[in-house]
Amino acid sequence: MPRHLLSRFALAALLSLTCAAPALADWRDVPYADVAKMPLGLKKVDTRGVYSFYYLARPAEGKTALPPGLQLRIKAGTQVIPVPIAENGRIDLPFRQDWASNGAVIQVNQPKGSFRMTFTMIPRVPAGTRMSYANLTESAEVMERGIREMAGMLSLFAPKVRAFTLQFPPGAAHSATLTWPDGKKKVWKTGADGRIELPWEPGWAAAIVELSAPLKDVGPQVK
Repeated sequence: MPRHLLSRFALAALLSLTCAAPALADWRDVPYADVAKMPLGLKKVDTRGVYSFYYLARPAEGKTALPPGLQLRIKAGTQVIPVPIAENGRIDLPFRQDWASNGAVIQVNQPKGSFRMTFTMIPRVPAGTRMSYANLTESAEVMERGIREMAGMLSLFAPKVRAFTLQFPPGAAHSATLTWPDGKKKVWKTGADGRIELPWEPGWAAAIVELSAPLKDVGPQVK
């Protein structure tokens, strides 16, 4: 499974920008704080930079392409900052708390519902084939902190990390062996899809993980 799909399964924000102008030249404002809330919250809890993250512009429901001439810009005080959009839809949007706190807006030149934005989170893949369980599953810990940060007082009812997916290169059977400090061992083996789903157990942090090959992708599974 590609990394961006793993991360999107774990956590994704899908939104339609609320700009209701029928004409391309008529720029409409969207609160910057609404769009930056999740990235800023993630930066707060991800102090080690475990995740890379970005927004993607996607075609609207039932459409196959982005609207022609799509443009975004940020208006922060007297500054107007163009926001680049790559050919693949990746939006180079800067995330700044001062802009969010001081009423900055994102200006869009398209009508409501003409496109969507998805927030994509990609966890880094641990290098090598031997590491602690804590190092292997570092993205799950960050994910849980992020969920608590976003949910606030409702964190009791928020989704939780239930498992941790390891994606190996295709074409061969692979395994992950955990050895606990007391010497106990357990082996997980890949299925036909080249994946292993490990239990998410913070208490296993000191266990040593030995992989049959370097990983292609990792990601926490949230339910």
